[in-house]
Order: sequence, then C-alpha cells, then structure tokens
Amino acid sequence: MARKTNNSAVALAIQSVVGTFESGISDADLLPVSQLRPQINGVTISNDEYTGSIVNNADVVAGKRLSFAFNVKIRPPGGTAIPDENDFLLGRLFQSMKMTEVRNTSAIPVSPEALGSGSDTNNAVLGASAAATAGLYKAWPLILSDNDTGFKNQLTMIRSYAADKTAQLMEVLSSAPAANYQIPPFIGYMRSVTSDDPIILSMKFWLDGVRYDLRDCRPTSAQITFPTSTREQARFPELQVTYEGILDDYADEATPVIPALGAIPLFRDGDLWLDNKRVGGSDLTIDLGLQSENPPNPNQQDGSDAPEVTASTASISMTRQSYTKAVFDSMALADAQQRHPLWGQYGSGPGAMVQFAAPDVRFNYASPDLGGGLINESGDLLVDAIDRGIAIVFPGVVA
Repeated sequence: MARKTNNSAVALAIQSVVGTFESGISDADLLPVSQLRPQINGVTISNDEYTGSIVNNADVVAGKRLSFAFNVKIRPPGGTAIPDENDFLLGRLFQSMKMTEVRNTSAIPVSPEALGSGSDTNNAVLGASAAATAGLYKAWPLILSDNDTGFKNQLTMIRSYAADKTAQLMEVLSSAPAANYQIPPFIGYMRSVTSDDPIILSMKFWLDGVRYDLRDCRPTSAQITFPTSTREQARFPELQVTYEGILDDYADEATPVIPALGAIPLFRDGDLWLDNKRVGGSDLTIDLGLQSENPPNPNQQDGSDAPEVTASTASISMTRQSYTKAVFDSMALADAQQRHPLWGQYGSGPGAMVQFAAPDVRFNYASPDLGGGLINESGDLLVDAIDRGIAIVFPGVVA
C-alpha cells in the first residue's frame, strides 16, 4: 500500500545534553505542521585516481546530511493561564532561534491603576506599581483603558521604557492617555544578542509508518510571515523553518494522531504601524538570517560535532501600499538611516491575540511596484544587533 503524505507528524523537545537524543519525547510534544520537506543528501568525495582509461571511478559516499523543513501556523497557546516555562511548543522553536522566552504570569498591577502624570500621545507614564527599571518592559504589551473600547483596541505595545516609568509606545494615540493602565499576562519571544548558545532540540519525524529520530537539531533558516488576509485571498501567518540534525535512529512505527488545537487568527482587523504611522500592505516577513556550521572533529563518527548557530543577521521585507511624499516618505527615511518602530497586532481578544514588533529598524530603499492595478512598494527594514530587536508576543487573559 502506498504511503500517504498526510500521515506525517513532528514532535520536539529541548535537548538537555549535546550529543544525546532526548528519549522522553511523548504525544504531548506533537506539533501540527504543514509542508514537511525532508532532505537526505549524501556527502561525496570525487575519486581522482587514474584508471588507465578515459573512464573514471564514481564518487565515494562518505556520509549523509539530514534536514527537515516545515511550516508552523502562528497560533496563540490558548487557555486562560500562561504556559509553564518551555512548555509552549511553538516557543521551543523560537528559543532555538536565539530568542528568549519571557513570561509574565500575572497582570501588573493585579487591578488597573491610574497612570502617572505627563503622558502624551506617544508616551504613557506608568503608575506607582510599575517598576523603575530602565528597559524592563521593552516590547511588552500594555492596556490603556481610555484608548478606545474593548481589549484589542485598548491593547498597545511598549517600544522603550525609562527609569522614570515613561513607556514610549509603538503607535501614536488619538489623544493622551489619562485613565488607567495594566500590563496583561503574556508569553513572548524576544531576540537576544548575548553570546550564549541557543537551546538545542531533539526531534521525531514520522512519514507514514517510518520514524526518524534527530538529535542536536539547529535551525538553518527561519522566516516568520504575516500575510494580510483580504476579501480576495486569506492566508495564515506562519513560521517557515528548516532544521538540520544528526540521525540518532530510524524505525518502522505508526504515525501518532496529532491533537486538534485552537483557532488560528488571521492578520486583519488589527494594527500595522511603521514609523508611528498606520500603513497598509499585503506581506511582511521577518527573516532571522540564521547561519550554522558543524565543527570538524575526527573523534566523532561522522567527523563533526553537533551543529552550532554561528550568526544571525535579521531583516524584514515588506510589500506595502505606496504613499505620496507628504504622507509617507520612505526615500527620506532610507536617506536618514535613523531607527524607527515597526509594530503589528491582530486577533479576536484576550488569549487569542498576536503581537509582533521590531522597535528599532532602519529603512533600505523601496522600489515602486506597478505590477497590478495598485501601486505598492517593496523594500527591506534592517534590524541591528539590539536586545529585543524582534519580538513575538501572545497577550493572555487578565483575571
């Protein structure tokens, strides 16, 4: 009987020891994926020995390299409580990409509190319960009670935070906030610029009756895509990733049943702000620009140590509406090479929202695109090595 593509599955766990497969992977570690693309390539050496004729010997096969590419829908963890540390499966992938898991399990403060004095349309001065630690709340969500009505409208995000409790916002409000504030519970993943190695993963892949166990898995490519869903076409936001690892074992085994999870929010009916202005567009992709290498080591069976992430140069590509110079002058912004905030959010309410941000991006030049009935422009935003320079946040339910 032919094997079926849909009878495929992926499970993953944080690997505690380099070189040792994490054997405790269970059904609780199953992650729904799509577009699974396995690749098994031979490592070959050209045999240049003379043969006494014009016919040469074929290459020598010296080993193999395994990689698995797949897509994961950007789905909030669901439920009313913030997941325990390292429990959120999508978050394990983000952590392996040199992003730090940040968990705020209770609202700050527990009940809404009055803002301090001095707020304006781009800054909210937090009240007595807020910490006076510079940078602490950078890229954290924030609720402002007089910023329209309803959770998703009152929800915004902090670009920077000062010791005097001034929270600079990712957007410009219609009026200065003057009522209450609260930081909701959330789980988020924020790009780290420390020299520490990111976590390493063990993974199981099932391809209809055959299981592959990979240890020492590292990402070699990672893009987070946020396509706008429109009247004409709807698409899911996704993490598109490729992992390379070392084959620990493979065997015949029935593919496990993947549990059904919650709804996947679409990128619409939300916010997209760039340089403190609302912008329209069709596509936004965060590319983490990951690079990895396998250190050579003749003591290992295949002559290499486990792969290591050696570099990450992030950028963000956008296809956005083209505006007049007076409305949005992207050429002048690229000329100036100053840093500006990018922020987006979407979803239906508490526990079902997604926020993404790059608090300090620089503009590259954008080219006008007249390929359709509307004029768009496509260009990159450049992300420097700044802590929390990229953030993906899932705001939770306020008790």
